[in-house]
Amino acid sequence: MKERYDTQREKIAGRYKAKTAMYEALMFLLIWYSASTTLFQMIRSKVFISDCGRFFDTIATFIQTIAGWIVLTGKNVAQISDGISNPVVAGIGYWLIRILVCGGCLVSAGILLAFIGIKIAGLYKKCCWDMITILVTLISMEIAIYFGDWIKTVLPINLLFFLLFVQLVYVGIRWYVKGCRENRGCV
Repeated sequence: MKERYDTQREKIAGRYKAKTAMYEALMFLLIWYSASTTLFQMIRSKVFISDCGRFFDTIATFIQTIAGWIVLTGKNVAQISDGISNPVVAGIGYWLIRILVCGGCLVSAGILLAFIGIKIAGLYKKCCWDMITILVTLISMEIAIYFGDWIKTVLPINLLFFLLFVQLVYVGIRWYVKGCRENRGCV
C-alpha cells in the first residue's frame, strides 16, 4: 500500500509540476505578447511619442537649470580666492573651491537619487512584486497608449506623467493595504 501511495503521489506531483510549468510558460508568453504589441503601438502613437519627448525635455531642462545653479554657486563661492594676493595661488584656489563645491553638490545629488531609487525599489519589491503589478502596469500602458487621444481631450495631461502617476497611486494603495493587513494579523 505504501509503495502504491508513493507511486501515485509522485505521479500527481509530476503532473502538478508539468501543469505549473505550462501555466508559467503561458503567462510569460502572454505577458511578452501584450508588452510587445503595446510597445509597437506606442511607437506608432504620435500623441504618446510627443508626450514622451516633452516629458524628457522637461526633465532635461530641470537638470540643466539645477546644474547651472550649482556652477553659479561654485563660481560665487570660489570668489573667496580673490582676496589672495598671489595670482597663481588665487587661480588654483579659485578652481579648487569651484570643483569642490560643484563636485560636492553632484555627489550629494547622486547619493540622494540612489537612496530614493533604493527605497522605491525596496517598497516595490516588498509590496508589489507579483503578477497583479505586471497586469496593472500593462493595462495602464495600454489605456494610455490606445486611448491617448481621448485622454488628452478630457485631461490635458502628459501621458507619460499619467502612467507614472497611476503607478505611484497603485504602489501607495498596495502599501496601505499591506500595512492594514499586517496590523490586523492577516499576513
